[in-house]
Amino acid sequence: MATLLQILFLLPSIIIIFPTTTAAVTTAYSNLSPSMPEDQLPPYNLSTLLYTLGFHDLSVAATFPANSTTIFSPTDESLRSCRYCSTSLLLLEHSVSGLYPYHLLRSLTFGTKIETLASTATTPLCLTLTKSTPKNPATDPTLFVGGVEITRPDLFNDGNVIIHGIQGYLAHLSPFSCQIERMTSLTFPSQRTSASPSTISIMREFLKDAMTGLRMNEYTVLALLLQENFDQLMQLNSMTIFAVDDAGVFGDGHTYVSNFRFHIVPNQRLTASELLNLPVDSVLQTMEPGERLRVTVAGGGGPMSPMRINNVKITVTNIVFNEGIVVHGIGAPFPRVHLTTMGFMADRTDTVYLGPAADDY
Repeated sequence: MATLLQILFLLPSIIIIFPTTTAAVTTAYSNLSPSMPEDQLPPYNLSTLLYTLGFHDLSVAATFPANSTTIFSPTDESLRSCRYCSTSLLLLEHSVSGLYPYHLLRSLTFGTKIETLASTATTPLCLTLTKSTPKNPATDPTLFVGGVEITRPDLFNDGNVIIHGIQGYLAHLSPFSCQIERMTSLTFPSQRTSASPSTISIMREFLKDAMTGLRMNEYTVLALLLQENFDQLMQLNSMTIFAVDDAGVFGDGHTYVSNFRFHIVPNQRLTASELLNLPVDSVLQTMEPGERLRVTVAGGGGPMSPMRINNVKITVTNIVFNEGIVVHGIGAPFPRVHLTTMGFMADRTDTVYLGPAADDY
């Protein structure tokens, strides 16, 4: 009898440690009740299942029974990208009723909204399905839910529960995430024909996600600027934004607000690695007509020689990022930069000059 009790006590640990594949996990759960028909199996211990599949941080928040459920499970690293998020709420926001295997997700229309378990009677919350457009027509598109890439599709699927692994920046869903808002006819002049209606629709979601993350990371002023310029920004296909935090704006960085467009690189999403790999004198077009940013100190020099653009230090990278938007922190608003043979020098309007001369301007 003592031996049987020991086996029962050790069984959960055995399930956690040894099975690493979908089949092994399924077998482990089936063995709990070998004589019971599959459609009458009790609800899964979801926490154990997620832990077994490697989602350790998320498993702690798994308290609801999983039955005919699809879960888009973020990695531990992804969860830590949202420092002020509720893990329990994120799990509900990435869980949907019904079974959505990967082949079904691939067949759904771009922009399809799927209501999540986080929905309430008054506030439905939805994940939006989007797809990349591969350069090679023979290549399958990459799928995203809520702007986060599905990196491990059909990680677990036993016909009762499906788990897809996702990785990327996380943010809580907007209370408007289930709404298909009316599109306006406003356009950003230089991008008049570049953004299709479906692109505009998903950029709305990316902007809302970004604003939520910015408010949580002490960039409330930038979130308000995005809201104020929403109609123009949603016309872009992607963007890189350089941001001064709230303390900086209310200190000596008040010019950031009036020069906001000068801090946006339109239709180019430069992640941290891409940004830090830019060589000196690389030029980035901004939303301010005729104005560009220039890399004055390349990345990779470490904390003693941080990357600088327009001679302003990049203080933090990837504050907020999704498939359409990335935000990097800077120590102060960018001054205007032009070329001269005189090297660095500031004029009375705080413009910084660079040398030697080139034919860029």
